[in-house]
Amino acid sequence: MAPSNDPLMLPSLPSVVDQELKQLRKSVSHMLNQEDEDRFPGSQPVSFERKHLQEEIPVNIIKKPFYAAEKTDGVRYMLLILGGRAFAVDRNFAMKALPPMHFPSREAGKAVDRTLLDGELIVDDTDDGGLRHRFLAYDACCVNGRNVLAEPLPIRLMLLRREVLGPRFAAAQAGHSFEGEPFILEQKDFFAMPQLPNIFSNVAAGGHDSKWLYAFKDPLRKLAHGNDGIIFTPVLDEYKAGTCHTLLKWKPANMNSIDFRLSTEWRKETGFDAPQPRFKINVGQRGTLVPYDWITMDDEHFRRFKRDSHADTRIIECVYDPNWLTYDYDQRDGHNDSWDNVRVRKGGWKFERIREDKKLPNDIRTVKSVEQSVADGISGKELLDTLGLRPINAGSGLLFDPNAPTPAAPAAPPPQQHGGDGQHAAATTAGVKRPPPPAAEDDDEEEEEDLDGGTIAPAAPAPGPEEDDDDEEDLDGGTI
Repeated sequence: MAPSNDPLMLPSLPSVVDQELKQLRKSVSHMLNQEDEDRFPGSQPVSFERKHLQEEIPVNIIKKPFYAAEKTDGVRYMLLILGGRAFAVDRNFAMKALPPMHFPSREAGKAVDRTLLDGELIVDDTDDGGLRHRFLAYDACCVNGRNVLAEPLPIRLMLLRREVLGPRFAAAQAGHSFEGEPFILEQKDFFAMPQLPNIFSNVAAGGHDSKWLYAFKDPLRKLAHGNDGIIFTPVLDEYKAGTCHTLLKWKPANMNSIDFRLSTEWRKETGFDAPQPRFKINVGQRGTLVPYDWITMDDEHFRRFKRDSHADTRIIECVYDPNWLTYDYDQRDGHNDSWDNVRVRKGGWKFERIREDKKLPNDIRTVKSVEQSVADGISGKELLDTLGLRPINAGSGLLFDPNAPTPAAPAAPPPQQHGGDGQHAAATTAGVKRPPPPAAEDDDEEEEEDLDGGTIAPAAPAPGPEEDDDDEEDLDGGTI
């Protein structure tokens, strides 16, 4: 997964603020008939679990109709077209005002208006070594004032193509230049389930100096971008704001990630005059932060966060690595005033990147869901075998075969040594399983999962659960 200095990818564009932002949020809520004017209206997937392969479960990919799409490693936005202007709406329900974009209507002399599309912004590598910004629309919530949330997915996509993409394509054919627009607008590619092997066949080792672990190489457009799994979208269900338990995200076990809130603790340490830091990761539970686990950084990131005056506000994306050596400093035998009493265990959460596009960590229920997905360990091979499908070619190996060597897979480093000689003489080595997370209380609040770049082919007050990811179909999409 590539780190990004600007995950929003729109650094120079003006943010919508104050009364204008309030009014735009109100307009969106009115378009969608939603009461909460401050809640991001996007839909969020849940992690794929073994139960989704069981026919007796209502939500299963064997009997229930789904479209499949590669899960793109991009940045999730909704695209709002309103009053002759366009806005990028992020997962925090903040908005960026986009430069002028041309959205002609099918009706002569008119323009597309009161439209809200769901999608993501990606940067592709081109065959000639260049970069190409694209907004991949993978759903429609409102089109020209028509609320389409209750329509099945094929109808929503048809309206997206007919009312928004089609007129832009016709304008381009008539000679209109779209140069100067911030990105190309396309529909994400969807595949019917029998075509699922096509997705696997186009996923390969990351390119462009290995900034991706996996890359999806689009054979039609000659483009490549990051990939971290597959999204399964129900064909007949309505679009649901918030957590949608029928919208499923499958990832290889080594790419299931969680967004935690980082926190720093300072204690005495042998070999240092001043207190030294160690780091914990926290999750949301019932409107507050809950300590979840210790996290062991490699030396580079340890130094980076040690110097970071905003470390305790950072949302960090982490993956669970069963071979990662984790230092556990929980109190034992009444000693918790220094870092010298440490226990080393095999397995733990490994830092991947800072999520500058997020303000809140995942909820504990999301964490438990991802943990279950990791524990289930459903490989691409098992996925296809269960559906009675076969891979197309040997190129399916990286995402398909759990035994295939993954690119740039680092070996677990030795335990980090930040203090003087002999500081960890009392350390013991734990087993491979880490302590269970804090128990989550059942309530009626919805679990919010991060779409996490996945798309469908389509010291601040303690925060609560992430109100979004994590988000990643052969329905001919228009392209402009």
